[in-house]
Amino acid sequence: MTRASRSQKPEPRVQKSEGRHPESRRTAAVSRGLVVRPMTMEDKPAVLQVSSRIWEGNDYVPLFFDRWVKQGGFWAAELRGRIAGYGKATELAPGEWWLEGLRVDPACRNRGIGKELSRRVLQRTLDERPVSLRLATADVNHESMHIITAVMGFKPYTQYRFFVGKPAKRGLENGDCTAAGSTRRSGGLSPVFPPLVRPAAAEAFDYIKRSPEFAASKGLLQYTWLYRQVDHRYIAELKRGGHVLGHRKAGKLDGLLILRPHRYRGNDLDISFAAGGNRALTAFGSYLSRVARERGTRNISGVAASDEMASAFRLMGLKRHPRMRRVLVYEYPI
Repeated sequence: MTRASRSQKPEPRVQKSEGRHPESRRTAAVSRGLVVRPMTMEDKPAVLQVSSRIWEGNDYVPLFFDRWVKQGGFWAAELRGRIAGYGKATELAPGEWWLEGLRVDPACRNRGIGKELSRRVLQRTLDERPVSLRLATADVNHESMHIITAVMGFKPYTQYRFFVGKPAKRGLENGDCTAAGSTRRSGGLSPVFPPLVRPAAAEAFDYIKRSPEFAASKGLLQYTWLYRQVDHRYIAELKRGGHVLGHRKAGKLDGLLILRPHRYRGNDLDISFAAGGNRALTAFGSYLSRVARERGTRNISGVAASDEMASAFRLMGLKRHPRMRRVLVYEYPI
């Protein structure tokens, strides 16, 4: 995020409604002493210590700390010289902003810090004059949902069902049957064997646009708790990474799979898109099994906004998450 580091900031945004302005709300006394500043590399030990107490030590923020500090938009909340929380704002594409990693040290909770940190990070992101601004949470995070809507002023945008699964034992064997024009290396995953193909980006994007998933998701494509507006440029980027696979019937694309390594657990797999007929989904399931076996994958995950994609996940062996039933995406009313 280069714009956040410019010496001359744009003029403050004029909000349509004073009630929605994040700085216009009354703050708790302890939060008025909160300093929200850019994160630095010197803060890493403190952040690691805080993250070790979140989600039983499984917080993903430490995985991205160095990258986020270099990008900018990574905000530290400091109270009396101590890191009490943090949050990240990222520009996924020109004008398209995403908030994630909002955390409060468990030892500092119930003081209004989470609310004040959320307001400040929101305001600094609004200063970048975004075209869109979104975030996501699970339906089990009731406190976060309250802050997102009542404190920050976000509105529901769309929602997904969360699916998880273990790798199946079946799968295509690595025989010498590489399809014409395919390669032995495909974005660090696995080579493509018949009947799968690597469709052109334009063809893949057209298939997605016509899918029920595109309509139900309001044009978003997820990647491990990050949701980005899908367009031709994004699909071309994913194709270059070897993550877009297709299935043809009578020369026509009748199935599409977008598969990527999990953002937090590199050996695991995350499905961003899956749709097609039974033959296509069976072929995708075989490919998924082979890739998982080669990578030592333990878990596969994905989310579905549409019934079509939920059915595709079930056919490929995934089931609804036992606790996190839904993922909720919110958008700030720009």
